[in-house]
Amino acid sequence: DSEALRRYAVESIGGFLGGSVSVVVGHPFDTIKVRQQAGQEAYAGAVDCVRTTLRTEGPRALFKGMLSPLLTNSAMGALTFSTWQEAQRLLHVDEAVHAPLGKVFAAGAIAGVVQCVLATPMELVRTKLQVQHGHRRYQGNFDLLRQVFHTEGLAGVYRGNVSMVLREGPAYGIYFSVYAATKSALCPGLRPGDAEPMWVEAAGGAVTGAVTWAAVMPMDVVSTRIQSLPEADARDPLKRSVRHVAQAVWREGGARAFYKGLPTAILRGVVLNALVFPVYETTV
Repeated sequence: DSEALRRYAVESIGGFLGGSVSVVVGHPFDTIKVRQQAGQEAYAGAVDCVRTTLRTEGPRALFKGMLSPLLTNSAMGALTFSTWQEAQRLLHVDEAVHAPLGKVFAAGAIAGVVQCVLATPMELVRTKLQVQHGHRRYQGNFDLLRQVFHTEGLAGVYRGNVSMVLREGPAYGIYFSVYAATKSALCPGLRPGDAEPMWVEAAGGAVTGAVTWAAVMPMDVVSTRIQSLPEADARDPLKRSVRHVAQAVWREGGARAFYKGLPTAILRGVVLNALVFPVYETTV
């Protein structure tokens, strides 16, 4: 009906604006995280990665690959937030009572898997451009997509989709349920439909950003490795499998190797989501 369409449109706009904010603020953090994870250069830590990148390539290098998320993250935000709300309404019909956290998690997981339709190609383009330095094989986002599609077809554009689904499903389940739990803890008397203070939304976003990245970091490292593979290795199904890449990461440094870039990711998650949720909640 018209009310459902209006509600869906408003939620999509809120997600769109939240996605736009996340790209502009978060991309330099993401570049540093990806470079640490990719394993193509040895960095002592996040600070060393920043210094090396700025010294050898200049400040613009921190924004490599930004066009891809800039074009897609807003749409992804719209798709994710609106899918989460619709899935939650299907799982929890009584809107007069807060949805149980289990249903919030399930709705978030559904939204996370659905948005991989856009997220996987975007992450592939962004990751490959972020780790590119020295000889430029790709002249930009569209040249990269053209080359990948030419050599591997559509399957190449969706390289790493299995690891993305394994990351994004749990990630968005945690993302939305931790946000709901944090708001409930800070405003225990809040009823469905009531507006909470903006500081509560910001605090909820900061907490969920930190918890989500800490939880999904191992699969994020695996996904980054798969999507940053050289083209010759990427065409080998074994070398791009989640199991093979996870074993290679383990051999490099055990459990610690799965948490490369974690401090950068948590800092990015805290800053971004302290902004994204108030923008979304204000819009809807």
